[in-house]
Amino acid sequence: MESLNFVAVDLETATSNRNSICEIGIAVVKDSEIVESKSWFVKPEGNKYDNFNMFIHHITPEMTENASSFPAVWKEVEAYLTDGVVVAHNSSFDMYVLRETFLANNVEFPNFKHFCSYRIAKYILKGCNSYSLPNVCEALSIPFGTHHRAEGDAIGCANVFIKCLELAEVDSLEELQSRYGFTCGEFTINSFKPQLSVRTRYRGVLSS
Repeated sequence: MESLNFVAVDLETATSNRNSICEIGIAVVKDSEIVESKSWFVKPEGNKYDNFNMFIHHITPEMTENASSFPAVWKEVEAYLTDGVVVAHNSSFDMYVLRETFLANNVEFPNFKHFCSYRIAKYILKGCNSYSLPNVCEALSIPFGTHHRAEGDAIGCANVFIKCLELAEVDSLEELQSRYGFTCGEFTINSFKPQLSVRTRYRGVLSS
């Protein structure tokens, strides 16, 4: 597939509340190659953390005490995502976290289409015991760093999406959707839609 351009995104949260982002990571892909990756700490409201979340990602209140709040960090992140294609591994988590965080912080929805590398891997790779990011990377012989840290997970997600599209031998993201019977998700200024099977009906959520 020529000219595969997208940004992989990973989010970590401080608590069970979706509006508690504590780290954002991205990996920028141009022509099927990762050309940039980075991450930002985000100070969640009250800098409060659940022990379970800290056990998962090892991010602590001390690490985000001096970080900016989500609206300030988002101004920098948004420039990478707007009007493009965004990929997340298990977008049913990351994209809904973004949606709830936008609403809670009165941040205008961005414009971008989004795909789920978790679901793409399930379409294309058969026989995996688990489609978690480390397992899929192992199945595809993709080097993988520390799980549940945002930049490393974004890089892993980007490599999984690139490799899965190579295996699918499709010429476009439109062909990918047609072959496997789904439509990508989308944020617009006025609404949010998750990635869906073509057999699924969904009532969009307005931003205001």
